Amino acid sequence: MEAGTWAGVKVVLRVARIARWLGYAAAFAAAILVLALYDEDWKVGVAVVAAVPAVVLFLFSAALAEAAALPQRLRNVPSEAGELQASLAQLSRAERGRWLRPLWRTGRAAAGARDLVTPWAPLLPLVNLPFLVATLASALATPLLVLGALAMLAVYG
Repeated sequence: MEAGTWAGVKVVLRVARIARWLGYAAAFAAAILVLALYDEDWKVGVAVVAAVPAVVLFLFSAALAEAAALPQRLRNVPSEAGELQASLAQLSRAERGRWLRPLWRTGRAAAGARDLVTPWAPLLPLVNLPFLVATLASALATPLLVLGALAMLAVYG
């Protein structure tokens, strides 16, 4: 991998790690809110809504991790295509009663072929403006959620 590409991948992975930890913090805050408000009827709904930033941040983290893996997957496309072609050829040459292993191999190669057909798919959430706005709002709301959850725990705990 080129030095510039590797540095870019490292930055993307670092941002994904930060988003994942923010997601953990948001999930922790939502769990505390649910525990603190478990007998407060409609307020439990507020606690459940507080879990939305955690979900958004986890999805963002996963999308970034997929984007960071994209250069390596694109480099592996020729070998995966060759493997799929070889397994299809082996399946077509399989004798009667000896087709189970070639069929299994072809199925596994075809399952990995998704990357051959749609290598850009992991990048779609990262170019979706509403998702990016929701991610930014979730990242900004997470510290406030944690503080609010800790305060709620102190009051109700």
